Amino acid sequence: SIAAVFSKITTTNIAALIVGLTCIVLLLIGKEINLRFKKQLPVPIPMEIIVVIIGTGVSAGMNLSESYRVDVVGNIPQGLRAPAVPEIQLIPAIFVDAIAIAIVGFSMAVSMAKIFALKHGYTIDGNQELIALGICNSVGSFFQSFSITCSMSRSLVQESTGGKTQIAGALSSIMVLLVIVAIGYLFEPLPQ
Repeated sequence: SIAAVFSKITTTNIAALIVGLTCIVLLLIGKEINLRFKKQLPVPIPMEIIVVIIGTGVSAGMNLSESYRVDVVGNIPQGLRAPAVPEIQLIPAIFVDAIAIAIVGFSMAVSMAKIFALKHGYTIDGNQELIALGICNSVGSFFQSFSITCSMSRSLVQESTGGKTQIAGALSSIMVLLVIVAIGYLFEPLPQ
């Protein structure tokens, strides 16, 4: 609640506040530039990536985690986990929660899909979305992954930067895979 926020305001880490506000300002400036010069720019400026790179560089260069106690991402394990059979004995303990997560995840995915379908003039099939989520989560369970649904932030960023095809999603996935497998350690000083 607002009262809880204001009761703890004296314990605010000023360095973390400055980092957060700077990132917000940079993102807003980038969005405004992209909107204002939409016709002149061949591709939108990827301000989100630029802010991540600048934030990581500043955090590493100034050693924000040690000097100013700013929370950073920290250790990012490299590589993919080996496939393993899911622990079936956990099903009774997590079944009710899993149903709730599945319903919320499916409704979020379909809602996001409908928003983009209305905006870009196409239709979606809820059954196809349900089957796709089921297959992804079933296969992902063998790799100890989190249950997946739509990523509102990634979808909105991809859409705002002009991504309209499956190629944009594939490139985004390749970038995430590259971070997981090879260059994740570079993002360890990134402020949270």
